[in-house]
Amino acid sequence: MNDDQKMLRDALIGRLATKDGDAAWAELGQADVLWLCVPTALGGLGLCVADATPVMEALGEYCLPTPFLENSIIAVRLLTAARSAEGDRLLCSLTASGGHIAVAGLDSGLWGDLRAESLGGNWTISGTARLVLDTDKASALLVIAPNAGLPALFLLPGDAGSERHHYATIDGRKASDVRFDQEPATLLIADASEIVEAVTDEAIACLAVEAAALMARLVRDTVDYAKQRQQFGQPIAKFQVVQHRLVDMNIQARRAAAIASRAMAALAESGSERARVVSAAKVTVAQAGRSIGQQAVQLHGGMGMTMELTIGRYFKRLTVIEGEFGNADRHLQRYAATLAA
Repeated sequence: MNDDQKMLRDALIGRLATKDGDAAWAELGQADVLWLCVPTALGGLGLCVADATPVMEALGEYCLPTPFLENSIIAVRLLTAARSAEGDRLLCSLTASGGHIAVAGLDSGLWGDLRAESLGGNWTISGTARLVLDTDKASALLVIAPNAGLPALFLLPGDAGSERHHYATIDGRKASDVRFDQEPATLLIADASEIVEAVTDEAIACLAVEAAALMARLVRDTVDYAKQRQQFGQPIAKFQVVQHRLVDMNIQARRAAAIASRAMAALAESGSERARVVSAAKVTVAQAGRSIGQQAVQLHGGMGMTMELTIGRYFKRLTVIEGEFGNADRHLQRYAATLAA
């Protein structure tokens, strides 16, 4: 990060220190970072996804469950690529009032029976969109659904769907399975293959930055705890075996931070190079996050599993990130495929 980005990160960390949930989202709006990637012609700052690094680091520092990634990165990038009249109005409303746009179907692994159909030029969506975050606040819904084997991008009202099953995720988010029965939809992009792949890589890079910040916080908190916890009349941080574990955790966290930074930089490179680096980042972050989370809980002992400490909450968030947009095995295969190509 450059000096300006570091200053923004530090300012956001200061502003978000006592905030949670909706209060954190409102604070991001007041800091004017919700529309970082919205084109300047529509009232935004017109910056690239890599410029969101300070925001993702600040959110990772406090493990804050906000829809910043889905709303201000994924939805904005999809609507910017479509550049339709309705999409532009949504982007303008985002910059004016900080509204919510939910996204469904970006991960093809969650498509299930989701499908798009056209009859006489009118499009409909049928099937169930799974694990759609923050639908309860959405003023609009972007749905990526298969059409003739290709992902197509559609726009629907925020309350679309004949049935919704709401539930909480393990990291404190609100999600829904939304059932569509020939729901009328506006086609934005008929073949969205390229933009979907690009936006997915951008989302993974953002998650890698957040995960690296989560890991750094876990390492710091575990080191502090090891200096305080007494065993046999002295802090456990003085035991060599504990010191080795803490060093290993720190190395893993630094690896994650380095590959996350490289993934953000790779977003400006060609499709194959971007895919290779982003998949490498996903695998590294998944492995490092699991290792650090497990070590942090173990070194905290039974307290690591209680609600009184944030250790468990951070570990849960890292576990969710590990599975988002494909697990480590899927990205190992993708990495190998890019090398073979």
